[in-house]
Amino acid sequence: MPRRQRIHVPEGTYYVIQRGGRQTPVFARPEDYELFERLLQGVLNRTGVRLHAYCWTPDALHLALRIEDVTLGRFMQGLTSRYARDAQQRMGESGHFFRQRYQAVLIEPAHYLLPLVQYLHHLPVLEGLANSPDDHCYSSHRAYSGAADVPWLHTREVWRLLGRSGHAYRALMAVRPAPYAAELFQRGHRETPGILGTPDFVAQLPRPVRPPCCRVSLHQIVAGVTRSLDVDRQYLLSGSRRRDLALARALIAWNATERGVASLSEVARYLRRDPSTLSVAIRRYRASRPELFKLEAFHFLTPLGRPGPYRIASRLNEGDAAGLAG
Repeated sequence: MPRRQRIHVPEGTYYVIQRGGRQTPVFARPEDYELFERLLQGVLNRTGVRLHAYCWTPDALHLALRIEDVTLGRFMQGLTSRYARDAQQRMGESGHFFRQRYQAVLIEPAHYLLPLVQYLHHLPVLEGLANSPDDHCYSSHRAYSGAADVPWLHTREVWRLLGRSGHAYRALMAVRPAPYAAELFQRGHRETPGILGTPDFVAQLPRPVRPPCCRVSLHQIVAGVTRSLDVDRQYLLSGSRRRDLALARALIAWNATERGVASLSEVARYLRRDPSTLSVAIRRYRASRPELFKLEAFHFLTPLGRPGPYRIASRLNEGDAAGLAG
């Protein structure tokens, strides 16, 4: 099976997991944690990456970070290769120190950074390593709770989302993460594997990394748009320049290209139009009817029986203190 392509978005926020080998733990003694954090601080300084939150467990690294121009792959290689080399020299071993390659999910910080911080800081409890987040020394919870000063941790974004309120952080941590949080953060949405964000967030991603949002065909898009706008499909393919027909063609072209169903040239051939004409129509109607040019605008293009990104974001925040949701 081919590997899933890495998603690199400059200034993107990621949840990253790097697991250790099956026989060798990542951290075997307290000195290992100290060594890793020294190496991490150096790599953060060299790359400009901002670390929002973290949790180290004996067999895995968990990081929530923001990438700048340096790719996530280069950052992780610089961090893990040096640590693996030093750890293996100490143990007198060789071979692969880490199990396979790291996992990474691109997240929309406005909706998912706080639930992710909550999840990371509760992770030692969820894995049976501690009775409470306060009992685990190797996570960023100690910095956010005021128990320790971690100068290489970038806390500003999380505090901004919390309204710079210590009470809000305590309220966030008073709620246990939802049971499905681990799978969601480690895989992303079913409709957008490797990405955890609202439809608008996904739509704004660079086209090469934007996955198809749902499995629909061009024929389904045409049928759905014409039905919703009450447009006769026969006239859609005619030479008429009526405004309702031009709007329908623009919506069909936009949805098909945004969802990765067809290229603009392919849509133009289907609609018997010039690609430049469709491009102009898309720009014009996006300015005058922006509410229609959203991936969630037409419910018939969303797979039935699957919770959408907005619903999952809401469920993640159920039970949070007032003001924390979303």
